[in-house]
Amino acid sequence: MRFLATVFALWLLVMTAGVAGQNVERGREIPSTPASVKNILYAQRFTLEAPYINDWSKERARVSTGVLVVLEVDPAYVDPRDAVINPVLYAGDVTVIRLNHGNRSGRVIGIIPGDVNLATAPIWFGSPQLPERLTESIIQSERERAEKAGVRAFPSARISAIERPVVAAKDLATLLRTTGADLVLEFSPQEKSLAEIWRLPVAKAPPRRKPN
Repeated sequence: MRFLATVFALWLLVMTAGVAGQNVERGREIPSTPASVKNILYAQRFTLEAPYINDWSKERARVSTGVLVVLEVDPAYVDPRDAVINPVLYAGDVTVIRLNHGNRSGRVIGIIPGDVNLATAPIWFGSPQLPERLTESIIQSERERAEKAGVRAFPSARISAIERPVVAAKDLATLLRTTGADLVLEFSPQEKSLAEIWRLPVAKAPPRRKPN
């Protein structure tokens, strides 16, 4: 199935976050939230011919536009061994779909779904939660907490310096197979196996046999 590699990649992050706590050292604590990310290193808007379902929110909206970002983070916030439920990464009024772990590189490659304005949208780690349980009201509450704590959007000059031209792709799997894989290899090469998974050949159905 054409979408199989994409589903597996996104599923991998969710499942690891859910089961990693089985082997965690019990004395380990989750870092305090809200906490801003350290920096934004890359941003590229994208469009998709075929939308995908955003499973990282309770509304499960269809997404055909968004922004690919690379964020510099404190590895403590993305360590898959920290807890069963980890701090959620937000950008403005949406959750960031994390495409890699980033705990070894300190770089998170992610997707911000929709038409977000990075010059006004703060990016931060919020309270530990399962992304698929988040509602709009919960996200708004988390943003209010973050802004009260001093979390702010990056300056416009910084955003302009790291923005790349818009990229168009047939679907999410194609976007990850090309641009997404390149970003993993550049910013988080420790996770090159993830890029390799995205670039696996796509299985196609055999051609239908003609009747005799």
